[in-house]
Amino acid sequence: MNPDSNQLIFDQPDDHQYLVNKRTFTDEEVFEAEYSQIYDKLWLYVGHETEIPEPGDFVTRTIARRPLLLVRGSDGHVQVYLNTCTHNGSLVCREPAGNRDFFPCAYHGWVFDRDGELKEVPGESAFGPQFSKSANGLPTPPSQASYQGFVFISFAERGDLPDYLAGAKEYLDILSASSTDGMKVMPGTHIYGTSANWKMLPVNVIDGNHFLPTHVTYLQYLQERGSEMKHPIRDFHESVLGNGHTVFEYEAPWGRPQGKPDASWSDEVNAQVEARREELIERLGPELGDRIARKNRNLVIFPNLIINDIMGVTIRLAEPVSAGYMDVTAWQIAPTDDPPELAQVRNEQFLTFLGPGGFATPDDIEGMEASQRGFATYREVPWANYSKGIAAEIAGGLTNPGESDFMTRAFFNAWQGYLGITNFSELP
Repeated sequence: MNPDSNQLIFDQPDDHQYLVNKRTFTDEEVFEAEYSQIYDKLWLYVGHETEIPEPGDFVTRTIARRPLLLVRGSDGHVQVYLNTCTHNGSLVCREPAGNRDFFPCAYHGWVFDRDGELKEVPGESAFGPQFSKSANGLPTPPSQASYQGFVFISFAERGDLPDYLAGAKEYLDILSASSTDGMKVMPGTHIYGTSANWKMLPVNVIDGNHFLPTHVTYLQYLQERGSEMKHPIRDFHESVLGNGHTVFEYEAPWGRPQGKPDASWSDEVNAQVEARREELIERLGPELGDRIARKNRNLVIFPNLIINDIMGVTIRLAEPVSAGYMDVTAWQIAPTDDPPELAQVRNEQFLTFLGPGGFATPDDIEGMEASQRGFATYREVPWANYSKGIAAEIAGGLTNPGESDFMTRAFFNAWQGYLGITNFSELP
């Protein structure tokens, strides 16, 4: 059977073919359908509770094209508000982060407190006797909930975050269990734009095929600094976690401040790393303790949260802007009880690979943007080919790292399921 260019996805496992139409990365009508069926309906990551540890602490975010305000209230509870004045709609907070008892709207002077209540209205009596400040507090998204400190909202009425996270909960639990004192988002935020469709970021994260050709300079760097390079990637496992979430887990040549020493680190740091490993095994048992200490995890929580628990741990949030552009915000998350020497090595590891000038992030951006430029040929060359590994899957065999598009297929199957269409002609 030949693919029809009107299809979003051509899936013929018997013929070992899985093709995604490149137009899905460039078409603004598809992009708007993604907003209405995915970003306006699913759970979306907003931020982490440790970013705002004290009452009055806040951060502002743009999620699904809406301005949001994440605040820790007087009672210590974390609350998400829509960052819009209930008078004339202006932003009530224009700063990226800080601490405030009150949020005054600079346009007409309405004042809201850190609990979202409207406290002051200039000329209040002129609104008439029916006006009530209590009915005009800061609005909230229809749904919000947290899991292991990760705060999610939905613009639909939902109460099912644990069910939605499905198998991804295990990996958030693993991250949370990495330290007895908990994990916290570290100071500093990376913000960058990428001229690529938003789907390219999660696909890049779960795509084991690109690592060796794209990040060869990092592997050369590891070899030059003395890291063990006999088996670059080993003990590899990839999983579909439900609802579009995916993960792959593996041991890599680099050390992990979570519990795997590295020959390039000092004896003092490696002793601290080994002590962390021993504590994990004693507290969690040999299997889970060793797993946390030694193995890396690339986790995608559909649609906008990515966690790379590798030589450092990064949280990334993707905000689609147009069919061909996204904003990305990234933070480092780390144990609160790191000794200073280990914290410094952890930060260096994070910046060296995952930072904006590191070995990985610029190369990945270039790869995604080059693909996006190539997608302009969708009329002449319609299909992106994600068929790798189908034959081995059908035969019941396991593929090695870089030999399968298994998780990419799972991502696009979920994506199409949420859209609820199979052809471009079905777009609204």
